[in-house]
Amino acid sequence: MGQVLILGAGECGLPLAHRLLRGGVAVTLLTARDAEAILAGGVTSTQVKFAPTLDLESDAGIGMWHTSAPKINGIRFTMVVDRQPVVQWTGKLSRPAQSVDQRTVFARWLAEVEAAGGELRIADPSMEQLDRYAAAHELTIVTRATGMLADRFAPDPAWVTPSTPQRRLAVLYLFGVAADPDDFGGYTVLPGHGEVVSYRGLTGLPGREQQCEMLLFEAVPGGCLDVFGPELSAGERLGHAMRLLATHLPPGTAERYATAELTDSGATLVGAVTPSMRRPIGSLPSGRPILGGGDVVCRMDPGGAQGANNAAHCAANYAAAILGHRDGPFDRQWMDAVAAQWLTDIAHPAARWTEALLDPPPPLQQLALAAQQDPVLANAFADTFARPAAMGDLAARLGHEVAD
Repeated sequence: MGQVLILGAGECGLPLAHRLLRGGVAVTLLTARDAEAILAGGVTSTQVKFAPTLDLESDAGIGMWHTSAPKINGIRFTMVVDRQPVVQWTGKLSRPAQSVDQRTVFARWLAEVEAAGGELRIADPSMEQLDRYAAAHELTIVTRATGMLADRFAPDPAWVTPSTPQRRLAVLYLFGVAADPDDFGGYTVLPGHGEVVSYRGLTGLPGREQQCEMLLFEAVPGGCLDVFGPELSAGERLGHAMRLLATHLPPGTAERYATAELTDSGATLVGAVTPSMRRPIGSLPSGRPILGGGDVVCRMDPGGAQGANNAAHCAANYAAAILGHRDGPFDRQWMDAVAAQWLTDIAHPAARWTEALLDPPPPLQQLALAAQQDPVLANAFADTFARPAAMGDLAARLGHEVAD
């Protein structure tokens, strides 16, 4: 087959490029930043990768940190009112999760793409330039898009998504935080105000990584956590974060951060995500079809920890479909069938799970309460982060038990 053009070098584009190159397919990877610029920049997100995603990375030959990154063995769930836990339980994952700074990951994966024979182009093309690039390739896959390019993918009319962000976000990567004694990640709910999520991870230059704590504030707009403006310096953001922990979290939790400091000058990020679900096939001005993947099609709030996992599964599904269909044609009908499998099996359940987590319906609230008394249920609840499609079965099971 001819060359595949991939636009975007993130959690979807890079694994997709690696899989295709390993399968003998020529790849052009188009991205706005090279590895040096990525490492010199700020953090891009938070990311927890669960066992199914880690397996996909190993299969693709890009699981470079699976023996060195700290394990996240489960979830420590706490609902807090006036600094006092009112609901509290721990759920152990059936297999550990991990997290590595995307700056570290993307820089290493970019180098590996070039080493594997991929053509890397550092550019931010106009729509007309992208159309010309696409004309020279048999298939174009867009895994990163903003502005006019994102608008080439129409909203999916079957989905109703919020028109504004559900949360305002602040991310900090920290040294000097005492590790959780059981290597669990923390998920703290402040009713009406938002969530505080934390876990261990790796950060730093590839080959020189260090363990750190990754801290995410998910603030309900206007709530007590909503204090991180874009005008604040990194130091000011750290100061606000420490005050919030000391003011709103139980004393034992806040004390873990007593000596916290930022990992580097780019260790903070603030912003917001407006969820979206788009049709997976777009068109360039010439009419040439392009296939969307990852966040381009399914964009979620990071509080559900689904974005990186969703993107990895998209890459694996698309690569398998391409390698199994080398002679083409890669037309709209083929694109629609390939995307439908990923959307139905992975992306749609992940989006529903994330929506439910941020605005829990009564069955999910019942589950969170029941998990406090039932360790088996708590473990099953934790595992829905790794397999969101299992949430429906779990909620149905809980409803049956309540009825009994």
